[in-house]
Amino acid sequence: MKLLLVSPQPGCSVSRLLTEWGHEVRHAVEVGQVGSLLHGVEGVLVVVASLEMAADVAALSTQEIRPRPFLLALVSGSTEQVPMDALLAAAVDDFVMMPVEPVQLRLRLEWLSRRRRAGMQTLLEGSASAGAVERLSAIIQTQSDIVSAGLELDKVMWLIAERARQLCGAAGSAVALADGDELVYRATTGQHSRHLGFRLKLAHSITGMSILRGEVLHTRDTENDPRVNVSATRTTGIGSMIVVPVQRAGTTVGAINITYEQPNAYDDLDVRTLELMGRLLGAAMNNAAEFESKRTVVSELAAALEALQKNQHLFHSFMSQCPVLALVKDAEGRRVWINEPYARFFHRNVESMLGLTDADLLPPAAAERMRQEDLATLASGKPRNCVQMIPSPDGTSHYWLSHKFVLSDAAGRPLLGAMAIDITARIVAEEALRRSEESFRALIEGLPEAIFVHREDRLLYVNPAGLAFLDHRSTEGLAGMSLLELIHPEDHRAAASVLESPAAGARTSMREVRFLRACGQVRTAELSAMQLLFGGESATVVSARDITERKQMQARLLLADRLSSVGTLAAGVAHEINNPLAFVLSNLSFLEEECQLLAKDVPRERLREMEDVLRETRQGAERVRHIVRDLRTLSRDEGDHLSDVDVCGVIESSLGLVRNELRHRARVVKDLEPVPRVRASEGRLGQVLLNLLINALHSLPSGQPNQNEVRVRARALAGQVIIEVRDTGCGIAPEVRDRIFDPFFTTKPVGMGTGLGLSICHGIVTSLGGEISVESELGRGSTFRISLPAVVQPARTA
Repeated sequence: MKLLLVSPQPGCSVSRLLTEWGHEVRHAVEVGQVGSLLHGVEGVLVVVASLEMAADVAALSTQEIRPRPFLLALVSGSTEQVPMDALLAAAVDDFVMMPVEPVQLRLRLEWLSRRRRAGMQTLLEGSASAGAVERLSAIIQTQSDIVSAGLELDKVMWLIAERARQLCGAAGSAVALADGDELVYRATTGQHSRHLGFRLKLAHSITGMSILRGEVLHTRDTENDPRVNVSATRTTGIGSMIVVPVQRAGTTVGAINITYEQPNAYDDLDVRTLELMGRLLGAAMNNAAEFESKRTVVSELAAALEALQKNQHLFHSFMSQCPVLALVKDAEGRRVWINEPYARFFHRNVESMLGLTDADLLPPAAAERMRQEDLATLASGKPRNCVQMIPSPDGTSHYWLSHKFVLSDAAGRPLLGAMAIDITARIVAEEALRRSEESFRALIEGLPEAIFVHREDRLLYVNPAGLAFLDHRSTEGLAGMSLLELIHPEDHRAAASVLESPAAGARTSMREVRFLRACGQVRTAELSAMQLLFGGESATVVSARDITERKQMQARLLLADRLSSVGTLAAGVAHEINNPLAFVLSNLSFLEEECQLLAKDVPRERLREMEDVLRETRQGAERVRHIVRDLRTLSRDEGDHLSDVDVCGVIESSLGLVRNELRHRARVVKDLEPVPRVRASEGRLGQVLLNLLINALHSLPSGQPNQNEVRVRARALAGQVIIEVRDTGCGIAPEVRDRIFDPFFTTKPVGMGTGLGLSICHGIVTSLGGEISVESELGRGSTFRISLPAVVQPARTA
């Protein structure tokens, strides 16, 4: 394209853009050069850098240049201040706002090029200036008509649409406004009259595109324009059309369009005319919106004033009836507003209290304290809550919960607002509750029973007895736990039946459950629960009474009773066996004597056989007699009677009772040194040794006597008699070694032991002033060691 750039700056950015786009660009520094540069050259488009240059070029073209070239003006300023009258006067064909946007400049150049090819230049020659003046006069008249039409927007839109149709000689005109993603025709004239209220999607029409882009769009031939819905234009009889966006406050809100039945039926002056009409419509819409806004504001102010008056009356009524004392003081402490409850508290009326200070109403100390708190609030500017004691005029003390805050009057002077509510009854109740809680806490913490408080299956409180019962030093590891986590898994069901929410104030029935202590021990307790308020909310209070010692005592009593029965039975059996045994031994002695007398009558071989049989029979009878004697020793009920006991003799008796069982499992080795006697009960000491021997026997496998050994040793050491029972059995695991003397603890299978044997042994040995200990290694065996004080024999005199 051939272009002439009229600009005092040859190397400007516009020149560079035009060159980069491939146009043939000539440059005129001043208007006087235009004539010579355009002389004899047709089809040149002139780009001018200012409106003043555009007017000079237009005047020059009408006198010296034929045919007149198209003019594109570069206009500086904002889109709201485009000098439309000057553009019309200068006969500018198109304009671009500066600073220039390359897309807009390129679009305008393409538009003017197409106009030139369509033959528009001939149409505009000789008549542009005269038509522009006439239309400008009509547009000015239209502006006056708009003022006369008032602020009825629908009437104004129809007036502008009709005037645009008449000025541009169009077949129809319409004003469409955007409504969401649609446009709606609000004013229609001519061939569009029947489309009033019609809606279209913005994206589906050229009018909608103009609204979305905020650009002037037009089509010279609807049949050949891809942007046009051809079926719709054929139906409405539109051959060409112009669409101008309408802006209100810088935002595109709609569009005005004119349509023609024939293609190429409009010129550039029609486009400019419609643009001016669009601006008039935008201005009218701005005026209408501003008027409506002001009218709305006036209505809102009137409604607000009425509401304020109502609210003020309601506020005074409310503040007069509410129990809260409210007041406002100035910076000097004078009361500028109070409510009626405040006046009633001081037995005055509201008017008589205005202007009074704290010193006029309160004792000096209370007034000074109040003044200091007010000054602190005013200085910080932050709200403050506090509890104050304010005496009433009759001398009664009242406690008030006060909320103080800073506000200001219409002149901006700081004021102090305060509201107070009487909390005397609450303070008295809280003090009584505090004393009650202190008494309750002292009672709970002093109880010997373990007390647990839990809510929603989580512990809230444990008293000192409970901590000692669980072997915990503090509640840190217990907070938030479930009480069931502290109970033996096998007793969870029994405990859950107790912990199920009991009725308020009712106590559940007691159940025995086992607790797991932090040290690994098991304690038995009687569990009961009841529902109480704790911390203002319902909670379950559980008491656990430790009955471990009682259970152990009961078990010991049961075992003692059983052992007593066994001892009585053993004594009876020993007595019953002892009588016929005496006859057997006597008869065996007689038979031995008779065999000696028959020596000369019976063959020697026969006699030796008879003597061997009698000797073996006598040995068996003697063994029976020893067993009977040992049974009588074990069954002897000596109570608390102690005597000097031969330890080796007791060991022999105990071994005699288990010898038959031991010979099937191990070799029995006795290592008995001469030891002093000990002060003990022979039966109880025998019970201890018998229990240790039985435990050793149970730790050994049956049928391997040559591979296993049970060694019993007695020795004296530093005034003590040491008894050791050592086996080569399975041994004891280290993790349970410290618990084997606990009641009911056993490593034997169910049905093989009660867990009381070693506990009873421990109790018997310690009651005799001795000690019992164990050394063991898994797979190597165990050694139980008893240490008893030796009896000191009195020195013999010569």
